[in-house]
Amino acid sequence: MKRLLVELENLPEAGKKYSGELDSEIFGIDDEEVTSIGPLAFDLHVQRFENELFVRGNISAPFKFRCVRCLGYFDYVVEVCDFAASFQIDSQNVVDVSDSLREEIVLDFPAYPKCADGGMENDCMAKTPYFGVDKEGGTGVNSSAPIRNSGVWDALNELGDHH
Repeated sequence: MKRLLVELENLPEAGKKYSGELDSEIFGIDDEEVTSIGPLAFDLHVQRFENELFVRGNISAPFKFRCVRCLGYFDYVVEVCDFAASFQIDSQNVVDVSDSLREEIVLDFPAYPKCADGGMENDCMAKTPYFGVDKEGGTGVNSSAPIRNSGVWDALNELGDHH
């Protein structure tokens, strides 16, 4: 599997641009709820500052998610436009930033994926019943407070009178 490896000895002081793709196998995801359907694309600027390697830029990857509302599937591209990470440099000559890219994409998955995330809200609404309240509300208020003169309250009130 292809990885994004930064060779420190070939890295100019001003940094270097890295663009390309990593195979979708990097995600290791093939599940009922989410499936990777394409490569992780990256467009990054990498620069070294003493004992740290800074990586920043844009990353994205397409997935097929299962909608929590209708249980149908929809395609959605997870994009991170402000990716930033730093890596400690010890004595190594190469820094592998692949896992950091993968983690950032996975952390950006929608928490409750819905067809609307993939721009397919109308399809979803057609497949599922609408549970919204669409009747006019009443103007009167029905209180659930007990009536003060009921027999239960009378017995309790008598207890208070004896002390």
